[in-house]
Amino acid sequence: MAAILEIKGLKKYFKTRKGTIKAVDDVDLEIEEGEIFGLVGESGSGKTTVANIIMGLYLPTSGEIKYKGNNIAIPINKRPKWLKKEIQIVFQNPASSLNPKKTVRQILEVPISIHRPDAPLPQTIYELLEMVDLPPEFIDRHPEELGGGEKQLVAIARALSTEPSLIVLDEPTSSLDVSVQGKIINILMKLQKNFGLTYIFITHNLSLMSNVANRVAIMYLGKIKEIAKSEEFFTNSFHPYTKMLLSSIPVITEEEEKLKPKKILSTGEIPGALKLPEGCSFHPRCPFVMDVCKVKDPPLIEVSPNHLCSCHLYLNKQ
Repeated sequence: MAAILEIKGLKKYFKTRKGTIKAVDDVDLEIEEGEIFGLVGESGSGKTTVANIIMGLYLPTSGEIKYKGNNIAIPINKRPKWLKKEIQIVFQNPASSLNPKKTVRQILEVPISIHRPDAPLPQTIYELLEMVDLPPEFIDRHPEELGGGEKQLVAIARALSTEPSLIVLDEPTSSLDVSVQGKIINILMKLQKNFGLTYIFITHNLSLMSNVANRVAIMYLGKIKEIAKSEEFFTNSFHPYTKMLLSSIPVITEEEEKLKPKKILSTGEIPGALKLPEGCSFHPRCPFVMDVCKVKDPPLIEVSPNHLCSCHLYLNKQ
């Protein structure tokens, strides 16, 4: 399947008084049309910065980012109308992403009137509410009258209102109660299937991706460490960091425990953003560290069909 989004050599550096933060450092990704791509990482890994670059909220320091072959390294206020229509985002916290002074009707009217001027109102709004399992009487409510999950469903409806092809989901359930997270995920999956949407699902919850994503990428301190199809990723991971994350996922049954990789304990702490180590950024925490890891950053290579990994343990096996 063709790539809908291509990212090559992407870098985003932030200069501060104390030094330079390499939030995204030489990232390569290809997102296939119609897939759910999971971008996973701990806080500070750079995953949200990637999302902000895709949306035009940040300009890259260097590198290429193309959507359907078109350069989209353009500030959001200078992006063409067709591009704003095609790519939408659902932010982590709906309470801060929805205008508290506007009703649900007003929140949804704006993108519809801009990008679908021929769509009938309020019929289209009622249809959007139905798509996300919200009752029609919510149309004249303000965000403060809604629960956290209901607010996020309005945010999802807003993203759908332009009839996009690609939606960036930036931690869409992390701020919600566990009781409503499942409902949100089920609705997102239904919408993706019904409309053939492409999702970039950004999260720190690796276990969630096993049931959601087609492919998964692990980010660590601005770099991609591993990319694989979901089934391969969770049954045959390569990178020590990935194995460490997988082995720490809580499970209920002994059968699930047997499927997890052998427990890997990291040594040391995550380096500060202003004091990244030379070589592989994971080497201060890696139990398999070698001398070369401390001086040379390993490239992202194919270690098995369609499975990429950035680790010196596998470079000599090519």
